[in-house]
Amino acid sequence: MSIVNSDIALSFFLQLLLGHVVGDFLLQPYWLVLAKRRGWPGLLLHVWVVTFTTAILIWNSIPNWWVWVIVLFVGHLFIDQFRTFVFIDNSKGKGLLLLILDQVAHVMLIWLIAWAATGWTWASLATLPSLNAPNQFHLMAYLIGLATLISTAPVLEAEVTVAVWAAQGQEINHTLGIDTSDRVLGGLERILAMAFILSGFGLLAPLVFLPRLGLMIFQGQARQNRTQVITKVVTSLATAVVVSLILFNVPMPILFV
Repeated sequence: MSIVNSDIALSFFLQLLLGHVVGDFLLQPYWLVLAKRRGWPGLLLHVWVVTFTTAILIWNSIPNWWVWVIVLFVGHLFIDQFRTFVFIDNSKGKGLLLLILDQVAHVMLIWLIAWAATGWTWASLATLPSLNAPNQFHLMAYLIGLATLISTAPVLEAEVTVAVWAAQGQEINHTLGIDTSDRVLGGLERILAMAFILSGFGLLAPLVFLPRLGLMIFQGQARQNRTQVITKVVTSLATAVVVSLILFNVPMPILFV
């Protein structure tokens, strides 16, 4: 284990986490989700995207940074191959549980890499709420939150919807596609909801989901599957609330000096 400056250690961890959220969700379109489930070509491409994205962020940030890029590639590939070749049964809402376990494994991998490379510990996150903490820490924390709201939440919506359907006796064994409206309009909704919550107007947060709800009704989704509409909106709102609570004590980053 290498021990470096605590600020550098925390920065390294946040860079790894940001690289993961962007590479594992934002840069993983639906066709790549399907491709990595089919076998090695898609799986290797996905892991390469995540690793390359992270490598750009941690470039020369610590000595021997490239060694940890290789470790990340091997570790991420090891974790993801389970979803491709081992845990392929998504019946009875198992996809949601597997998604949670998969992300826990990835975060643990990031923690182990940050700890082994820099001596980073979870206790250093306590510095984030401080106004004296480097602005880049605040910026990365909010970028992670925004990336989560834009790209992670739609995946969570889909898996929660499938799990609820399974509980109602309606089995969906294939990977559920994510509409553009869920990614774009949904992302804008969640960001706006977070803005309301962080500015002290949390009671207005549910109102921002009315446009997408109206779009679903206009497209006939509400009549065809009320469960899907309700589950998506509730999951989307819950994600915005959770991210807002995590960022509540983190000062807004200064974008322009």
